[in-house]
Amino acid sequence: MERRQLLRMGATGGAWWATLATAGGCSSQRDAERNATRGSTSTRQPVPEPTAMVRTNWSKDPWARGSYSYLPVGATPELRRALGTPIGDRLFFAGEATDLGDPGTVHGARASGMRVATQVAAATGTDETLLIIGAGMAGLTAAFELSAGRFADRRYRVRLVEARDRLGGRLDSVRPAGLDTYAERGASWVHGIETNELDTLVHEARIDTVPFDYRQATLGLEGRRLPTDYLDEPADAVEQAAAWARRQGADQALADAVEASGFAEKVDQEALEHYLTTEVTDEYGASAARLSARWALEEGSEGTDLLVVGGYSNLARHLANQIPKVDVRLSTPVAEVAYDPDGVTVITQTDETLSADRVIVTVPLGVLQAGDISFSPALSEDHQTAIDDLGMGLLDKVILYFDTPFWQEAAPMWTRVAPGHPFREWFNTSPGLADTQLTTLTGGDVALAWAEKTDHQVQAAALGALATFMAAGW
Repeated sequence: MERRQLLRMGATGGAWWATLATAGGCSSQRDAERNATRGSTSTRQPVPEPTAMVRTNWSKDPWARGSYSYLPVGATPELRRALGTPIGDRLFFAGEATDLGDPGTVHGARASGMRVATQVAAATGTDETLLIIGAGMAGLTAAFELSAGRFADRRYRVRLVEARDRLGGRLDSVRPAGLDTYAERGASWVHGIETNELDTLVHEARIDTVPFDYRQATLGLEGRRLPTDYLDEPADAVEQAAAWARRQGADQALADAVEASGFAEKVDQEALEHYLTTEVTDEYGASAARLSARWALEEGSEGTDLLVVGGYSNLARHLANQIPKVDVRLSTPVAEVAYDPDGVTVITQTDETLSADRVIVTVPLGVLQAGDISFSPALSEDHQTAIDDLGMGLLDKVILYFDTPFWQEAAPMWTRVAPGHPFREWFNTSPGLADTQLTTLTGGDVALAWAEKTDHQVQAAALGALATFMAAGW
């Protein structure tokens, strides 16, 4: 089952959880951790120093400025449609933020690339020059469709410019020095394989994947394992609250809907806060105080997920190999796009001028929101409203590598109830990899705060979180 399918069965929020998470949460957790350590009968060795650490910091990335889009309070899916609407048959937009079916996913970005290629082909004849800005999944897919795929007979001259010095965008696989595996800094999963063809494309690129079932084990404040139904009541309460919110006149934050609807009054507050953090914020990249109660949890794909273990970025290289006639230029950030009925002029940050008949913009929503690319004339009111009113979420990872496993817990997901603390959700992906690794996620405002920390601070806090699990005998 895909994780967002589970989330649509329930999610959490409420003004009360913010108080629980910040008022005394850290001190109570420190006491709990000390007590867990003192009371443990485990003979485990302390958490060893990792052999390597890979850390992401997507809010600091100038070519992303976040992880993926979401629907905040007051936003609707129609904003995605508006952003993906062409302007004057000269200016086109693609990217996961423009996809109504599966935003925030790799296959959603791919679908947007296929859609925009169809839009361009409907607006053009043959022998035109097309410029694509951005070599992520959307841009590469559009380049393939227009040069070697469905519209190859149009004889387009396709140019693709990318600000980074590599292909892939938010597909970002790296190999830590001396290790035999990939660290996925960006996307890690192929979602909903029954509903799209991304898994076929991944296998064509000879990228290894393994099934992932999201089986979870949860550690309580007292240092004891919690029952498997621990989050059932919060899930049910928020499902009812979201349904209630959809019947109200005006949209509201998911947190406010949970509180106002009353469905969570008898639910354990620590369980609600925990569900909020690990199953909502860490999934959507935004807290329940920011998410639309009416729409946010409605988005996402359903079906089986695969964990990518063979380097997701190899998919970008595979697509690039399919478009040999496309002029691909890396390290070419764009500063301005000027368009009129006669064509398009693109000016790079080094003042180079590129001309084309039409342009496709596939940069992330966060880049559009920052105004890093100016448009002349200014974008339509509908487009600017979509850019301003959609949300750009944040999800960061810390991936730790160890010589050998020092834990016994077999569940692929570990979470710990720890209000006010980061690094509460962990993935043990070692069974599918050549090296021993544990990955922790942090999302939303907590991730934004930790983006300011040093690598040393991040590693120390992550190891401290792991120590809590080990003290409990995991």
